[in-house]
Amino acid sequence: MPTDSRLNKLKQVAAQRQSGLTVVIEDVFDPHNLGAIARSCDAFGVQRINVIFEQQPAFDPKEAGKNSSTATNKWLEYRIHHCAESALRALKAEGWHLVATVVDPAAKPMYAADLCQKKLALLFGNEKTGLSSTAMALADQLVTFPMAGIAQSMNVSVTAALALYEATAQRRARCPELLRATQDEAERTLAYLLEMHKRLNRRNKRRRVERAKTRLAKRSGATDG
Repeated sequence: MPTDSRLNKLKQVAAQRQSGLTVVIEDVFDPHNLGAIARSCDAFGVQRINVIFEQQPAFDPKEAGKNSSTATNKWLEYRIHHCAESALRALKAEGWHLVATVVDPAAKPMYAADLCQKKLALLFGNEKTGLSSTAMALADQLVTFPMAGIAQSMNVSVTAALALYEATAQRRARCPELLRATQDEAERTLAYLLEMHKRLNRRNKRRRVERAKTRLAKRSGATDG
C-alpha cells in the first residue's frame, strides 16, 4: 500500500485530470518527443494519450522516451492505433472535437480558436511531414502557431506543450468546470494510478534484488581471483 502522503498525492492528481482533454500523436518517430509530450500531458492534467503508428514502427510509450518524460509516462494511459482514419473516426464517434495543428498561414491562429468543447482532442503529427492528409480532412478545426522567425515550424513536443497550455488557459477562463474530472472519472483514474503504483513497486523490488545478486557475484568473483 502507498504511504498516506503518496495516496493523497495520487488522489489529488486523479481529481485534477481533465477527462475531456486528450491528445492524438500521429506517426511520431522519435521516442524522446513522445516522452516530452507525455510530460506536458501530465503537467496539464491529460491522462489518456492516443498514439497512431501507421507509417512509423511501433514502440512501447511506457518504456521508450522515459528520460525525456521524467518517468511521467509510467502513470499515463496509452491507446495505440495502427490506422489514422479508423482511429480518428472512432474518436469522432465518441464525441471528440478534433483540432489539428498544422503549418499553414491560412489556418486559424491557436489563440483565436475555440478550445472549450466538452471533449477536445489535440492532434500532432510527424516531425518531418506533420499530420497526414487524412488527419487534416477529418479534423473539425485546423489551427496554427504564427511564426515570426526564419523557421516555419517548432519541434512537435514544443507545439504540444503550447497547445496544451492554450487549451487549459481558455478552459480556465471560459469553462472552468471542465478542468476537473467528474467523480466517476476521478475514481477510475485513481484506481489506475494505484495499480501502476503497485506494479512499479514490484518492478523496483525485483530490480533491487537483481542488482544485489550482481554485486554479490562480482565480489565473489573478485575473491576467487
